[in-house]
This record gives sequence, structure tokens and C-alpha cells, in this order.
Amino acid sequence: MSVIIPIYNQMEYLPRCLASVARQTYRNIEVIMVNDGSSDESQIAMDAFERIDRRFHAISHDRNRGVSAARNTALAVARGKYALFVDGDDWLEDSYVEHFVTAMIDGGYDLVVNPYITERDSSRIFSDKDNARVPSDRKLAPRELTRRQFLDGVRSPIGQVRGYLWNKIYRMDIINSYRLRFDTEVSMMEDELFTVEYAVRVQSFYYGGCADYHYVTHAGSATTESPVKMLPQQLLSLHRVNRIIAAIDHGESEAEGETEA
Repeated sequence: MSVIIPIYNQMEYLPRCLASVARQTYRNIEVIMVNDGSSDESQIAMDAFERIDRRFHAISHDRNRGVSAARNTALAVARGKYALFVDGDDWLEDSYVEHFVTAMIDGGYDLVVNPYITERDSSRIFSDKDNARVPSDRKLAPRELTRRQFLDGVRSPIGQVRGYLWNKIYRMDIINSYRLRFDTEVSMMEDELFTVEYAVRVQSFYYGGCADYHYVTHAGSATTESPVKMLPQQLLSLHRVNRIIAAIDHGESEAEGETEA
């Protein structure tokens, strides 16, 4: 299992993040930390964890190349069967990796998605962690998803699927077979674009219902950028996402037509 963490000026949050990764109940992991040209002391925290835990590996860019380039650097050296992506200012429950791996192995799925907990200014503002354990709540109960249901969830502005990387687990053989990488020319929604590129190439999806990821929003988060500044890149990414999905829909429609004929 490869846990990939791109890091850029996150020293304030990074020790908590890395400590939560080190505490995982699923122990067979490699943790690939990529310092994307940080100007703060992030490298100090990375070096400390690399010294005390042989599962942690630090890589440094000579300059800031962007989060997509940092993730690509990690993918190029990842040796795990699966890949999980974690942001350096977030943190994990101890069962985060175990829940993902167990679901993938038990169900033989190509992708598993889980709900998450959002925190702002150290205060939890949304959590369905407890509700996810209530079988009567069909919206949160674990269930298999069709590709269409998954892609609809990725494109939805609400819900617990979305286009994020860190609430999903990916198979490295799929990533490598199709040479999937993050587009370094896209600075917004690059995670959604990667997820869609992956999803249209696989068949089986599962919603696990385990909210183990703490997504922390703060003044420095990308999601707090001015909506006006973000809009052009968001529109570019959304256009590409919709184009990929439209191509798949067209192919499926043609296949259905041939069957009917």
C-alpha cells in the first residue's frame, strides 16, 4: 500500500498528519512524502519521520512545481498494490487504511470511496461518521455503485463521493497500465480529472460508509481561494471531465444499438 502526501508549506499541520499516518492499524504501507519546494520547515518534519519510521520516504523538488507534479513524482516510485492520497494539512483516524484495504480485498473492487469529516478552524462542522453506522439510513449505508452512480457523485457539488482523492483508494496496476498521471497544466479540480480518467477505465465501485478522513479547511486551503480567481480553471477542468464522460456515454449507446440490432 502506497500512501502519497504532497507537501507545500504545511509545517503547522504536517506533524499531526504524519503522526496519524504512522498510527495506522494497517501496517504494511510505504509513505511517500514529496516536498514541493516548501519555504517553511516542512522538510524538518519529513526528515524526522523518515529517521524514526523506515516506512516513510522523503523526496524534495528543487522548486515549487505544483501539487499535480508532486503527486506524479510519488506515483513514479510507488511500489504498493494500492494508492491512497493524503493532504499534508489533514489527518486520519487509525482505521483509515485498514477500512479501504479490507473493502478492496473482500469485494475485489476497482475503487472504494468513503465519506469524510470536514473541520474548520479546529471545529468539526460536519460528520456522518456515527450516522454511517446506522443501517436504516440508506444514503449512508455501504453499497455497491455503478460507474454512472459513481461519476454522478464525483460531479455533484454535494454529497460524500465528490472528486476528492483522499476519500478513495485506487489500484496501482490500473494507474500504471494506462499511464494515468495528474495534468500539471490544470491547477484546479485536477483531482477530479484524475479520478474520472481512472473511473472510465474500471468496472466495480463500492461506497464503504467509513468516515475516517478529517478534511481540514483553513485560511491557507485551496478551497478558500477567491471563487472569481478559481473559476477559469474550474471551468476548464469541468469541460474536460464532461468530455471524457460524454465519450463513454456515446460508446455505451453505440454498443446498446448494436445489441438491439
